[in-house]
Amino acid sequence: MDKIYIKALLIMILFLGLIKYGYAQSVNTLRIGVIDSQKVINTSKYGQEVKAQLQQKYDELSAKIQKKAEEVQALKDEIEKKGSLWSQEVKEKKQSEYQKLLRELKSMQEDAQYEMKEYEKKILDPFNKELDEVIKKFANTEKYDLILEKNFPGIYYTSPEIDITQKIIKLFDDHYVTIKQQKK
Repeated sequence: MDKIYIKALLIMILFLGLIKYGYAQSVNTLRIGVIDSQKVINTSKYGQEVKAQLQQKYDELSAKIQKKAEEVQALKDEIEKKGSLWSQEVKEKKQSEYQKLLRELKSMQEDAQYEMKEYEKKILDPFNKELDEVIKKFANTEKYDLILEKNFPGIYYTSPEIDITQKIIKLFDDHYVTIKQQKK
């Protein structure tokens, strides 16, 4: 949490330095833009494809966990219904089996969580790399001095005039089409 605030403070210091630099260089005007990266993920073609892949992986892992959870629940129900009819030895065996299934379920959940995290990294790293490339190209072409994440801590308000999200989405979609054509 402290890292985020330190980054926010550094960005604000950089921002203030650029403003001071802009005033000192009265000939040049400072161009600042903001981008809502969550909106880019949600609405761009590439972002929607990434979200679909992540959802598919999540559904796949959830189905496996759900199957194991149902197995655990079925054994628990059996123990509750038939437990009074069993001998002590059978009860202990079923309880042991139940505890083993619970541990397997917990382990499976932890493994799935780790696997999902790794998959997100694998899928989102190329996405973020391509998005950064598009933003940098846009900033250079349009002569922007600073582009900030709209939802970054420490940014409380941005004027709609400096929001470049839609422009970035359009450029990112075009870039994505180019990437897809190159892969064919």
